[in-house]
Amino acid sequence: MEKIGRKKVRTGLLVVPPLILLIALGPPVVLVVLVLLSTFFGLREFYALALPHSREVERFTGIGLGLVLSLVATYGDATMPPPFIVLLLLMLSLLFMGTSEDLSSTISRMGTTFFGIFYIGFLLSHVSLIRNAADGKRWVLFLIATVWAADIAAYASGSLWGRHKLYPKISPKKTYEGLGGAVVGSILMALAFAFFFIPYLGKGNALFLGIGLGVLGQLGDFTESMLKRSAQVKDSGSLIPGHGGMLDRLDSFLFSAPFLHYSILYLFKETP
Repeated sequence: MEKIGRKKVRTGLLVVPPLILLIALGPPVVLVVLVLLSTFFGLREFYALALPHSREVERFTGIGLGLVLSLVATYGDATMPPPFIVLLLLMLSLLFMGTSEDLSSTISRMGTTFFGIFYIGFLLSHVSLIRNAADGKRWVLFLIATVWAADIAAYASGSLWGRHKLYPKISPKKTYEGLGGAVVGSILMALAFAFFFIPYLGKGNALFLGIGLGVLGQLGDFTESMLKRSAQVKDSGSLIPGHGGMLDRLDSFLFSAPFLHYSILYLFKETP
């Protein structure tokens, strides 16, 4: 365990500072590329977990459609997603008509492919949408810092004081104390951003966003844990030394990013 912990710290020190600098100093397209790369690796891991015996053409089609959906959501206007969803369903129908030898599994395979496209491709695209908002760079850093603060606080409080299991069927180590720590850590980071970097956010809005991001980040973690338990694996992959796969790092952002995006639209009347 100690060796794994050291590996996590080393990987974090090597990856996190350059990542923050790229987001803070780079143009918007840098973040879009990072989101697309994360979507690619996340979908590849998801289909390896959920559809381990599927054909490669089915996996690659799901990954490709997830990447296109991310671009449509990021750069398209409000009229583009509905027609694309129709086209997406048509393409999946034609694909599985051509690849399905055992029709008894077609519904589950096609449904799982469709779920992965939206679970990762669509939800994660909201990080790029946040970057497109006014002060988008600060909001993306706000999202990352707040979600990470929640994760660190959840781990610390759960390790120190965790006694009451939250949902052992899915995640035996998660506790109510850890969830409380996640919310407190998220709130404190949100308030810090409101004070130092986004003064117009205000304490009330910071409290609201802190609670929402803290809870939804943990819900994202639970959702991925549920998927891993269904696939009977510990980690989604081994892409990141000491941290598991890409999905293991993305899970806390999948519901929290849409929450922050739509909260910005509502609280500050941003035009989508």
